[in-house]
Amino acid sequence: LFTMGSMTQMKIGDKIIEGKTKIVYALPDDPANVYIVSKDRITAGDGARANDLEGKAVISTATATAVFNLLTSAGIKNHFVRQHEDKSFIAQRCEMIPIEWVTRRLATGSFLKRNVGVKEGYRFSPPKLETFFKDDENHDPQWSYEQLVEAKLKAGDRVIGRDEVEIMSRTTVAVFEVL
Repeated sequence: LFTMGSMTQMKIGDKIIEGKTKIVYALPDDPANVYIVSKDRITAGDGARANDLEGKAVISTATATAVFNLLTSAGIKNHFVRQHEDKSFIAQRCEMIPIEWVTRRLATGSFLKRNVGVKEGYRFSPPKLETFFKDDENHDPQWSYEQLVEAKLKAGDRVIGRDEVEIMSRTTVAVFEVL
């Protein structure tokens, strides 16, 4: 059992996964949810550069919970259940789809490096969507729509096909517009 300050006691189970900035734990008494703890860690360059930064976990958790609350109030489903403490929150247990969706209104940064000839500040209307396969060792390669569909990635028992990609695409734009 963890005693969380003035919070009620909660039984924390096994570590499910640890990333660069967060740790996810099982909740044995609530298997539909997980306990997510932010780290006092900041990273860049696919984790090639990392430093401890006291207070980062509190800021990260406060930011994440504010964003998830805003998305929920806008009617966008997400995994957030509630903040637990200043460095942790409870979320629905789910399977990660290893795709990073990037939405751009303006051409800048890495987009310009990949698309020589596009002027910085070029305005996308509608917003430009890009997908990247989450793979630190290969620097998160960009994937086309066709690669994403043909990969037949799985989330739980569901194969990610055209319909799921369309749902993710629409949801990504909705999140972008809300934020």
